[in-house]
Amino acid sequence: MRPVPSPPPLPRFSLAAACLAHAAILSSAALTLPWRSGTSFALLLGVLTALHVTTGVAALVGRREWLVWSWRALSLSSLIAFAVLAWWMAATAIYVSYLYLRLGSTVATVIGAAAVATALLTLPIAIWGAIQTTPPRARSAKRIGTGVLTLLALAVLTLPLAASAARGERVTRASAQVTTDLSSVLEAHIRQPAAGEWRTVAGAGPARCSEPVSAEHLTLLVAYVHRTKGARSICLQASSGSKLRARFRSFLARKARPGSTVVIDLVRTVKPLEASFPLLDALELRPGLDGVCDERRCLPAWQLTLADAFAENHPLPSVPDVSYGFSAEAVRGALGASAAERDLGITGLQRIESDSFSADESGVHRLIRTRATPPALSKQGVERAVASAQRYIVKAQKRNGSFRYALDPKTGTQDSATLNLPRQAGTTYALCELGEPGAVKRTVKLALEPFAKTEVDLGSYSALSQGGDLGIGKSALPLLAMLRCRSLVGDDNDRLIGQLGRHILRMQRDDGSFYPAFDPKLKRGVGDHEAVYAAGQAVLALVLLEQQRAALVGSAAEPLPEPARLKSALDRAMSYYAGPYWPTPARDFFFFEEGWHCLAARTALSSHRHDGYEQLCIDYVSSRLRYVTRAADTSEPNFVGGYGVSDLFPPRNTATAGMGEALNASITIKRKRGEPVERELEILRDLVTFLLRAQWTEAGCYACRQPHRVVGGFSQQLASPSIRIDYVQHAMAAIGHGSKLLGLM
Repeated sequence: MRPVPSPPPLPRFSLAAACLAHAAILSSAALTLPWRSGTSFALLLGVLTALHVTTGVAALVGRREWLVWSWRALSLSSLIAFAVLAWWMAATAIYVSYLYLRLGSTVATVIGAAAVATALLTLPIAIWGAIQTTPPRARSAKRIGTGVLTLLALAVLTLPLAASAARGERVTRASAQVTTDLSSVLEAHIRQPAAGEWRTVAGAGPARCSEPVSAEHLTLLVAYVHRTKGARSICLQASSGSKLRARFRSFLARKARPGSTVVIDLVRTVKPLEASFPLLDALELRPGLDGVCDERRCLPAWQLTLADAFAENHPLPSVPDVSYGFSAEAVRGALGASAAERDLGITGLQRIESDSFSADESGVHRLIRTRATPPALSKQGVERAVASAQRYIVKAQKRNGSFRYALDPKTGTQDSATLNLPRQAGTTYALCELGEPGAVKRTVKLALEPFAKTEVDLGSYSALSQGGDLGIGKSALPLLAMLRCRSLVGDDNDRLIGQLGRHILRMQRDDGSFYPAFDPKLKRGVGDHEAVYAAGQAVLALVLLEQQRAALVGSAAEPLPEPARLKSALDRAMSYYAGPYWPTPARDFFFFEEGWHCLAARTALSSHRHDGYEQLCIDYVSSRLRYVTRAADTSEPNFVGGYGVSDLFPPRNTATAGMGEALNASITIKRKRGEPVERELEILRDLVTFLLRAQWTEAGCYACRQPHRVVGGFSQQLASPSIRIDYVQHAMAAIGHGSKLLGLM
């Protein structure tokens, strides 16, 4: 009898190394990726991690029977995991591209990259294990082909369901005529003489419906000012448009304060939400477009946005500043859910879309992405926007000269954080550049006073300090603000200008760059890294100092640096930032934030030109223009001109304004160089239009707690309503300088 041949030996150390490396990657993904612990996806990765560890240990021990079964289980599990994850990725790509139009290629690229990573972590180990552990008789081509065809058939049959799942069920009775009739009722309401103090609908809260919201009947969400009880919300439902109109008219006559603000939302589509994958769940509500209902309680899109529901979800605990999608917990809290109900996720919620209108003393306004119609891109429109931003800043100043840092439009809550030197200086600088001199002179004088209180006298020079920090970032921007505002406020700050000017010169390295920090014991600059924003501010300050040196002679700013020393300092700084700072291979791909270098290069056009430094600005702006949304890039007209990466996330007003400031400088520089700027001007027109749309106006303040404080401000983005003083400063500068280039101011 012929002896049975021994099976070939299985790999040991190579397999153990591969398995343990896979286990480290998969466990890290299970613990750190933005899904809640305990989800099926985290559990799936946890199972794979355990099987990898088991197989790796079995390989090291050398027990063949253990290794065969553990590797076989790992191989099968890896194959199943790849099939599940690949199907989910494909379904997600289809779902999101239907929910957010024109996102097909973007989503496909991201999903494709994730699919490749998934395949590399699952398929090789699965195939290797199948070859090594499966008996030969079970490896027939027929069986393999049958399995593959079955999986493909399931995918083909089920993936189209993802497209239909993205769409909500339309309320067929919510016709255009119903919308017209309801707006007519609003017009009649606001034509009444206003009774009592004018109020907004801030704090109206969720509306409670008598029946669950569905596509079978009409639902109208109404936020109004009660005759005696302040802002309230109500849900009106009817089987026909005429009945709904009659109920709405009767309700206003009985309950609403005559002539008061009213906001209505006529529900057009309804879609029940079901939990699938946390990353996708967070995208189920689109900022400014979608409201939500939980059984009979509803919040329209504008209330969700003001409630900061899209800034409360932080999927990466290690990066708390990153917010993504909406937070189901925050939404349920805004709907009035109990603490226990807030952890239920999105299951049981309904997504609603609606036609929205607000009515106040100025008329009836259709709301698009929660905002009323913005001012037109015209001479009058941009002048009004700049003047409104100026008034916001002036009103935000406190008695000690500092500016209110943040303001919540919905609650009126203020954040008067301690004085921040660069932010204080940047706001003052913008007022001096674009403000009406007679209206801002007192504000500017008062705003400059806090700088002297933070001075640290170091002898022949001084630095400004905050929390013990004497770095260049605390002194450069205050210096250029004082220089820029000198023509408005006079020579009151000349002594400090001289002290800080000498400090900035001492902070320069031999190669022209600037030290980021200052050591008071050594009395010299220290640090090896680059101060990104502060470096451009330092160059701009030296440009202004060179331009105003003659006017400062004989003042308290003495002793002034000799013209040759100033020229040498600027030559070295501009040469460094034009060359070694950002080498050619890197600038072909990306830049950091170089907007202040652009402002410095523009200001230097009349006094200290440097071809390479000007080209730095042109290259920087050219590399960033691809992120400014054009009409062909988006299905959302309100995003055109905004600075962003896709329709998934509303463009950030702050990034758009910063881009606008740099673009304004680049256009000015290119015109001076005789280069064409037609394309840049087209983009600038879109960008300024976007910022006009983003500004808080009287008509857009239908739910502001204190409209007189909010109007003129800018939030970080549509989905993050809090206003900060630096948001206003940058937007004001972008609109003001941009409109001049467009011939509108």
